[in-house]
Amino acid sequence: MFKTNSYQPLKQSCAFLLILIFVCLPYPLESKEQIESYPLVLQGHVLNDKIYDIKNGRFINKANLLSSILESKYILLGETHDNIKHHENQAWVIGELARQSFSTSVSFEMIDDTQAELMAGRDIKTSNDLITLLNHYKSAWQYEDYYKELFDSVLHAGLKMLPANIERHKLYKFIQNNESGLPIETEKLMTEVSLTQEMEANLRKEIISSHCGMIDLESAEPMMKGQRIRDVTMALSLLNADADRRVLVAGRGHVRNDRGVPVYLSSQDKEEKIISIALLEVEQDSVDIAAYQKYWDNMKFPFDYVWFTARATREDPCLSFKKHHKK
Repeated sequence: MFKTNSYQPLKQSCAFLLILIFVCLPYPLESKEQIESYPLVLQGHVLNDKIYDIKNGRFINKANLLSSILESKYILLGETHDNIKHHENQAWVIGELARQSFSTSVSFEMIDDTQAELMAGRDIKTSNDLITLLNHYKSAWQYEDYYKELFDSVLHAGLKMLPANIERHKLYKFIQNNESGLPIETEKLMTEVSLTQEMEANLRKEIISSHCGMIDLESAEPMMKGQRIRDVTMALSLLNADADRRVLVAGRGHVRNDRGVPVYLSSQDKEEKIISIALLEVEQDSVDIAAYQKYWDNMKFPFDYVWFTARATREDPCLSFKKHHKK
């Protein structure tokens, strides 16, 4: 039986291991055969491809959405990583921006600072060339299966492609060392903008829930730090971009207005408009907005727009978590 002082480091190590698997990586690794079995379902759902304007409480068309996009300096596109339709919709937004006279940059959660060093100074023409470079570092991002079309939309338009993430082992060290060694800009912004107790409580609740209730409060704390560091890193990628319009492609949790990237953007660039668009999968028996709002804090969408899409079929994520947790 472990004594308290021996057990504590072991518990911390397990918590940090969970960070590497489930916070730093987008989703568990799957085989090629599993990926090919993920077709879109519920394409005939009444809400599929509908866009909901949250502020005005009404559905709008793509032309209305585009008008709001073109008026915004920061365009945040929140996705489910393994839904190809989300990437098609993101590619549409980027294509529309590319037709305008202003310059546009696209920051990717899927590209970290270490990968960006490989990209620097290279004339990357195709998504195949880019994916080959990105895959020099082991990653759970399945670029070939999910991001090829999206990468092509950026490359063909000649837009600036920027990293918006920290390499996962660096992130692990920052968390393990209580954020010591963070880049100066990151540390400064995290100091200037703090989350309220309510925000932290909601984030903690979300992290525990997203891990199927299989982690405790102590394990959730370093994951909260990791989430915040990544949000700040994404915000800085946008703030430092040299472009008229600045797009972020990231997981939906990062683009929420209440405690995600927009909080840090607005603290530094108060006058510019930020638009957060959540790409959200429809559910079989949910056909009204209230059925989807109930999942969010205070029963409200923390975005500006929700763009409903068909679902990607996948294994129950809690089953995947349990398999890794058991190992």
